Amino acid sequence: MKNIKLLLLALGCVFTSQISAQNDFKIGVNAGLNYPSNRGYVYAKNNNFKIGHLFGVTLEYYLKENLSIKANVNYERKVRKKQLTYFNNQAEETGKENFEDLYEYINIPIVLKHEFGNSKFFVNGGVFVNYLFNQKLDTDYPNDNRISKTEQKKIDFGLSVGIGTIIALNEKNELTIELRDDLGVIDTGGVPEIYEGSINTNAVKLILGWNLGI
Repeated sequence: MKNIKLLLLALGCVFTSQISAQNDFKIGVNAGLNYPSNRGYVYAKNNNFKIGHLFGVTLEYYLKENLSIKANVNYERKVRKKQLTYFNNQAEETGKENFEDLYEYINIPIVLKHEFGNSKFFVNGGVFVNYLFNQKLDTDYPNDNRISKTEQKKIDFGLSVGIGTIIALNEKNELTIELRDDLGVIDTGGVPEIYEGSINTNAVKLILGWNLGI
């Protein structure tokens, strides 16, 4: 985790030193919340997640006045919730126990962004790649080791779309607020082999950005 923060900070410094003098570029930082979900095989929707978080750096290049290409390099954290309910021999509920699985990603979306004239609203769309660099499963959860699963994949890929607004702070600084959806289109694995199908990811995100030295 500490190494990831240092890496993102270093990337921000490199980008700033290389392009701060060019008006066609914007460099920034961003942070936000995510709400993940899964879809696919019959029980995929039963995978419940907590609200997670992300932070990273932004690089944006303007092709013309209201059209740009924007890329992020983000650290993203997702936490899956699992719960067991216990009953006695009279079928009466005696309690519940909660468990968590942690997933940490490098998230890289690359999108085409269109700003609507002087309205300060924008839409964007493109693709994203996620790299799963750390996975910590709750070892206290009583998994049935007799049930084999398909391989958990490190790479996730899909479509990224968003809508947002720009808030000018002064001539060289601005804030952006964006609602984004990353829709995975490939199987990320981890499906019990007794079921047919796949798991595809989805993540709805609320992101606050700060563009520097515009």
